[in-house]
Amino acid sequence: MEVYVRLNNDIDRDYAFQVSREDTARSKVSKLFAERPEPGLKIVLADVMVLRPTLFHKKQPVGYSKSMHPGYLTEGGCLIFDYDAGEAKYLEKLDEDKPLFDQLWPGQLIVPEWEYSRKNIIMFAAILLFWLYTDLPDCISPTPGICLTNQLSRLLLPVLENYLDNQKMASKLREEIQVGYSSVPAQWGFFTLHVLKLLLIVLFFKFGMANPLTFNPVKMWQLRNNDLSRKSNDVKATLKSIGWIGSKRAIFDDYQSNYYNYILKKYGGIVPTFRAGMIKIAANPGIPLQAGEGFQTPLDERFTGSTFKEMEDKGKFILSEEYFIELENILKEKLDEANGDIGLMNEEIKKFRRYGLYEPSDKIRNMVKKRRAVYEEQQALIKEKEKETLAAKKAK
Repeated sequence: MEVYVRLNNDIDRDYAFQVSREDTARSKVSKLFAERPEPGLKIVLADVMVLRPTLFHKKQPVGYSKSMHPGYLTEGGCLIFDYDAGEAKYLEKLDEDKPLFDQLWPGQLIVPEWEYSRKNIIMFAAILLFWLYTDLPDCISPTPGICLTNQLSRLLLPVLENYLDNQKMASKLREEIQVGYSSVPAQWGFFTLHVLKLLLIVLFFKFGMANPLTFNPVKMWQLRNNDLSRKSNDVKATLKSIGWIGSKRAIFDDYQSNYYNYILKKYGGIVPTFRAGMIKIAANPGIPLQAGEGFQTPLDERFTGSTFKEMEDKGKFILSEEYFIELENILKEKLDEANGDIGLMNEEIKKFRRYGLYEPSDKIRNMVKKRRAVYEEQQALIKEKEKETLAAKKAK
């Protein structure tokens, strides 16, 4: 079975992994974040990838949850994750010792739970505060003239005097690093700019735009000079042991853009697409699901429920074994059409894992059509109620 795990707590990094019937969160998912390699392996994934959300978080999650958001039904009858899939109200704690097969639907999202690292926060704050102290205005600093710029200038002076023979510039530089060279207003102005610079740095780290593997400069140097091509077999062995597939599930914007381009290419441009009545669907494909649908389908109904009968009778999309068998059969047909071309087959599988199906069977297509009709009817009722509410307010 394939499931998705969210790395870095980033909606755009939901990676696919294979799990067996016996695998648990403790025996399988926790391997992704291991700090030491298992017997027979030489590296862990954390040696080559940043997995935590930010530098301020611990490297290992404290637990794992599954997203119980119903999901978003695509035009091909598959599910992608809603932007809110990782919100706390949709998360349900996983039993780390119970098989994942008994807790998850195929394709469901696992969201690691992260805690802040007090050690990293203190180290980061200490570095910035020390840097801030060195840049205090000379007029109030207990140790004026020790800012980083002055230290660099002092290192540059011998070069200018002894190697470049530029005495004029050296004299000017020596004058500028003297305590009290700048006026008091200028000192405070430079200090204000320094504070703003540090705030910008904090924001970069806070939101994960800067997220290094480690604080340790020695390790950073080792990683910088680490030739991964020499360790490709070690990396492959590690990825295989954790069930890594390498495919990411698309977010809605990515899916919408890709599907739109696909439809335009299929029909030969905007005008033919419009004439075929597909332009609105191409611009806004799929349907948001409601409570009780999609991934909120009870797992104990996997082998007893019927996706297509439920849609026919109640206009409701539920998951079931017959639904997954139908998707599997469609994918097999697509692979057969590749006539043994490994490249085309891999591309088709990769597209399926990222976007789902684009050309489903008539059975799936009719199911999506019925669910869309239900959605449009619901939206029409909502708009009608809004009009009635607005009219009632105006009447008052």
